[in-house]
Amino acid sequence: MNKKLIAIAVAAAGMAAPMVGQASVTPYGNLQVEIANVTNDGYGENNTKNSRKGMAANQSGIKAADNKRGRLGFKTSEDLGGGLKAIAKFEWQVDTVYGNINDGAREGWVGMKGSFGEIKAGRIKSPYKYTGGVKYDPFTTTYLEARKSGGSLGGAWGQNSFWDTSVSYKGKWGGLSAWVNYGLDSGDGTNNYIKTPAKTGPPAVSAKTGASDAPGYAGDYAVGVRYDTKTWEVFGVTESNPTADSSGDSWGASKVGAKMKLGTSTFFAQYESISDKTGASRDKTYAFLGYHLKMGKSILVANIGRCNSDKNTCAGPGKVKGKDANYYAVGLIYRFSKKTRIFTGYRSSNGTDVGTNKNDLSLFTVGMRVDF
Repeated sequence: MNKKLIAIAVAAAGMAAPMVGQASVTPYGNLQVEIANVTNDGYGENNTKNSRKGMAANQSGIKAADNKRGRLGFKTSEDLGGGLKAIAKFEWQVDTVYGNINDGAREGWVGMKGSFGEIKAGRIKSPYKYTGGVKYDPFTTTYLEARKSGGSLGGAWGQNSFWDTSVSYKGKWGGLSAWVNYGLDSGDGTNNYIKTPAKTGPPAVSAKTGASDAPGYAGDYAVGVRYDTKTWEVFGVTESNPTADSSGDSWGASKVGAKMKLGTSTFFAQYESISDKTGASRDKTYAFLGYHLKMGKSILVANIGRCNSDKNTCAGPGKVKGKDANYYAVGLIYRFSKKTRIFTGYRSSNGTDVGTNKNDLSLFTVGMRVDF
């Protein structure tokens, strides 16, 4: 598989030159290596997909990772006249530390862009993830990040999400913008959002399990609205998996947030509410606050978060879990240029009300990222 992907990438790069007169094709990517000294008391790490090696519960020591920052992609646009452009993008997840070019799926779509806005179809980004969310946390894809650490919702429907087999629309009118995703595919029992064997006969829709399912099933939707100026913004987002299984169970999440810039300081706030009615109810909330202080080429970042749940599910298996969970991180990002940065920081996460078992993690990390 890796050899095939490399061959495709090389062929696509070679095709870019003769297409310059007709369309703009841009190869791009990110590579990152991060080294952390981790103190782990019952926490564990489940980030073991493909070449990745996790850290078992109660295991402490040195960890090296790119933490899902690595990626390789191609994007293109073609001017069709009359203010209309054809656009397309394909992006792979790659792993810098283990040299794996096939670490996971990210984006793959085609679309149109014009005065009406932007329409895309395929595997697309999520308004839930990119309205507030990862845009508010510069520690995303590092050991310092808030998602899955007690500070914000992770997983397929949270700040990790991409939507399979979906369409999206984005529009902007002055300071007001809107983003809508809608799932199209009814599924055939082979996709990763079908978690157990489907019942006999179409449609194969039984046994979906809320936040662990990949969004993009027929009827899944997400809507985000934002109003922004040069100094502040506010937003609201809601998403739903309304047909989680044949019994009528459902899963949904909503969040609101705001950003305010005052001189060299920027303040961030976000609140999430998750309604999980798939099988045993697992409702929860997340609150997140962030602060950035810009100092020349450096940015001082401080994050704090809190999760409250009606069961021990605040951040999912393998991550910080408990009826309640706390998170904070502080660090510094130094940008040598637009494409090269180093970062360092300290993070602490802990889960509470998990019986006699502790679930705490603290770490100090340093890393380097290069974009191209």
